Amino acid sequence: MAQQTSEGLEKQLLHLLRFSGLQQENLRELVNIVVQLQSKGLNKFRIFPRGIINIDGLEVQGTVEASQAATLLGSILTQTPRLGGVSIFPYGIINPEAFQVNVTLGNVAEAGAREAGAVA
Repeated sequence: MAQQTSEGLEKQLLHLLRFSGLQQENLRELVNIVVQLQSKGLNKFRIFPRGIINIDGLEVQGTVEASQAATLLGSILTQTPRLGGVSIFPYGIINPEAFQVNVTLGNVAEAGAREAGAVA
């Protein structure tokens, strides 16, 4: 069942992001990473192409239950390829019940190299 859900999600994301400006191979790799994040507990997510002129990645926003937040964050930090950044925001007064997680995916090293080349 989980395999079918992952395949369906991947197919839907590829369809929705087909006009995002990302190259097909790059898009497929980034969508695969998003599907992996979903399987690790990221729920109710939104995805946006990242970049103004040159689209080179994805911004992923999702929620995770408080009980799974530490595990998901550890997994994101240690096992997510092409990770550009991560931020987390608590939902709930006094005791957080859930967290919003923002993940930046893309060609972080290449973008930095391009900027350094432009300056030099």
